[in-house]
Amino acid sequence: MPSAEPTRLTDDLWLAAHDGVKGARLIGDWPLGVALATGLLAEFIQGGFLELREGELFRTAKAAAALPSDPALRPVLVTMQAEEQTWPVPTAPVRAWAHDEHSGWLPPVRQETRHRLPGHQLNAWISYLAYEQRAETRVLDRLSRTGLVRREEHRRLFGGTTVRYVPCDSYASGTPANTITHAVQTGRRLSGSDVVLAGLFLASGLHHHALATLSPYERSLLAQQIQAGLTDTGEPGIKAMVRELLQAADAAIGEAAMR
Repeated sequence: MPSAEPTRLTDDLWLAAHDGVKGARLIGDWPLGVALATGLLAEFIQGGFLELREGELFRTAKAAAALPSDPALRPVLVTMQAEEQTWPVPTAPVRAWAHDEHSGWLPPVRQETRHRLPGHQLNAWISYLAYEQRAETRVLDRLSRTGLVRREEHRRLFGGTTVRYVPCDSYASGTPANTITHAVQTGRRLSGSDVVLAGLFLASGLHHHALATLSPYERSLLAQQIQAGLTDTGEPGIKAMVRELLQAADAAIGEAAMR
């Protein structure tokens, strides 16, 4: 029985991408993989576990204190921690400080800050999570636990079996896109999560299917909502980080299409 718990951003993305006939996938493996990878990273940022600065991901103090319990996020953060263990100890040039031995104060102590430490390359992590369906595997695990997808096996004509996952409920798979469509058509503001989801629809090309009923004018309204929803009112914060994420996803999918 499907769980009554609210779905997460990346779960909604996967469900919307499988809202075709009999749960058919609406976009290609690579665009979906990149979008799912980006969605998971957005969940990390919105949850306060990661920060994104100039193309690099940094684990926060919250992430260092405790791993998330979420089954889709925890393994990814464990892998990040393992990667950091292979990094060389960072060194930074030390500026000589004049110290008066008679001042009574101890000389200043050099401190390493996160700005001197290396970060995880965003593009590399998007590619890593997109390849071999790593991000999708994490999302499917979470969806399976909540009863929103089921595993199907089909025998091949010449032996062997194929496995695929399909939504258990067509209503659940159609809800994410319908929520965005209805909000735009009725002039309502999108929630923060729906702004990011709509951005992932556009980056992956899923909007051609999921938001097909929007008129050109309504699509322009949606674009305005996304831009406004990802603009911080003060100093750059989470919204700016998510905007940078979506730009990286759009570039990764566009570069693959040009090959």
